[in-house]
Amino acid sequence: MNLWELPHIQLAPEVIYTIPGTNFQITNTLFCTWISIVVLVALFFFATRRRDMIPSGLQNFMEWIIESLLGLVESVAGKENGRKFFPIVATFFFFIVVSNLLDILPGVDSIGQIHAEHIAPENRIGPFLFGSASNDIIPWVRPATTDLNLTLAMAVVAVLTAQGFGFYALGARAHLSKYINIQALLRGRIVEFFVGILEIASEVSRILSLAFRLFGNIFAGSIVLAVFAYLLPAFANIIFLPFELFVAAIQAYVFAFLTLVYLHMATIGHSHDEGKHAH
Repeated sequence: MNLWELPHIQLAPEVIYTIPGTNFQITNTLFCTWISIVVLVALFFFATRRRDMIPSGLQNFMEWIIESLLGLVESVAGKENGRKFFPIVATFFFFIVVSNLLDILPGVDSIGQIHAEHIAPENRIGPFLFGSASNDIIPWVRPATTDLNLTLAMAVVAVLTAQGFGFYALGARAHLSKYINIQALLRGRIVEFFVGILEIASEVSRILSLAFRLFGNIFAGSIVLAVFAYLLPAFANIIFLPFELFVAAIQAYVFAFLTLVYLHMATIGHSHDEGKHAH
């Protein structure tokens, strides 16, 4: 008999609690989302509570990250727009980093409630399950970014926020003309008109791209950790945890940077681009 079985892999998040008298279900990814928020609040509280003129420790580290992010945003969007874009870009970055990093903590994806009603005595020692029953667990905590609902919601927020900035910066008429160019149609420039229609499809594809890229990478990373913890329990953490730390930071950076690019592109009109090329 195997000491343990390969963990059960499920795409959808598991329900761990239903509020009595309601249909509101708390999933393990939603619970992890709340934990991520609490961690972020605590992190920024302890980083900013002293505000020394010569920062050190956590304050120095957080100021370095924020200044680096702000510099990146301003280098792409300019100083004025960069200050406007920075809050949402930084929020995505910090939230995704914390949510991703929770995956490497002991107990995540491995501690929870027993799924099966009856467990044979030989498969259980205290709170630990062994053998064929080792994967009959519904974990209490599962990384929030392994839930497609969350990554899709964040992608929708990113694209809709970009559209909002586009309306604000260019005006409704100029912004909508990037997608539905009636003047081009009236002047017989059919290709230019259909290019605008393709831009609408491009906006939808951006949502799907953002959502599935983040979800796919983090979900796959969780599976890799689970599989190698099963195959090489003594060495999996040493080998793959540094890699997971790298992936967690990179995926947060990619999502935040693509959001920044979409925000910047939404505030640039066609006439502005044509004037630049002509110059």
